[in-house]
Amino acid sequence: MGFQKTALVALRESLNGFSTNEEWLSHIYKAQIQNQWFEEKQIHLALNNWLEALSDTNINQWLSAYELPSEVHNLRLGVIMAGNIPLVGLHDLIIGVLTGYKLVAKMSTDDEVLPKFWLKKASEIDPIWNNQIEYSDNFKNLDAAIATGSNNSSRYFEYYFRNIPHILRKNRNSVAVLTGTESEDELIAFGHDVFDFYGLGCRNVTKVYLPAGYAFKTLFDVWEKHHAEVAFHNKYVNNYNYHKALLLMNLDPHIDAGYILMKERSELYSPVGMLNYEFYSNIDHLVDVIESMQENIQCVVSIDQRISDLTLGQSQCPKLNDYADGIDTMQWALNSIKI
Repeated sequence: MGFQKTALVALRESLNGFSTNEEWLSHIYKAQIQNQWFEEKQIHLALNNWLEALSDTNINQWLSAYELPSEVHNLRLGVIMAGNIPLVGLHDLIIGVLTGYKLVAKMSTDDEVLPKFWLKKASEIDPIWNNQIEYSDNFKNLDAAIATGSNNSSRYFEYYFRNIPHILRKNRNSVAVLTGTESEDELIAFGHDVFDFYGLGCRNVTKVYLPAGYAFKTLFDVWEKHHAEVAFHNKYVNNYNYHKALLLMNLDPHIDAGYILMKERSELYSPVGMLNYEFYSNIDHLVDVIESMQENIQCVVSIDQRISDLTLGQSQCPKLNDYADGIDTMQWALNSIKI
């Protein structure tokens, strides 16, 4: 595994004790000031998810699946990173370093405090995190590129990177399928799929499929106890109130739980403060429906393994080999070395 294992261990070790380390706490506070969506609780969630992902077992399993280079090379990989949730773009950057590239990274202004600080801390243990990464808006003379943005910006990226290998990440959403037999703990877990990071991530559930005749009261009673505090966040509640006003002015039927709006419609995307739902009567047909929309879906959660092996509560806990858009980014980066 060569330098890759050492580099990942450095990332993990530099993260240990973040919740009590004064330097870490100072930068967590700075990240909150920079982006008001990044509450301390949400940042801690993201960092703890990374600690879990970077266990020795997970590192070994991930790296052992690939034929990795024994040393770094001179090829340049540009990475344009998202900033919708804390540290969301770091996975692409890490893969670039592990596959030996010189990284040219453009971080989102919404999320640059924590990634830069974490990589600086890691470079004190393993200099590769400093030597192989430069922060720049200059994407000339690249050999490959990964860019994350909107569906509109992807058209620009497609043209700009047309002559080199590239991965372009567009808008995707995640869905859940409930069976009506979920326990209270499973409904609590489902709430994390919806409410963690205030629903801003592509792995947040924005559409739920429900069995015909589903009783909402059980779900709302559980969420009221465990997730309704989202309504105390200023930005979240502003979104909730805005979309509630639109629904009321348009006399558009909906369910108002007091902290989230439920709207019956077929679209996958729902804005912050709202969750789309649709009823189903045949699970086998629903499997086919979801399969037909795979290009627009990031992940699917359900306790029914016919639907997904990702159960409720796991959408925001990606493993190292859970690749965005279903593209094996590590293998793509390795293949691009040979082109």
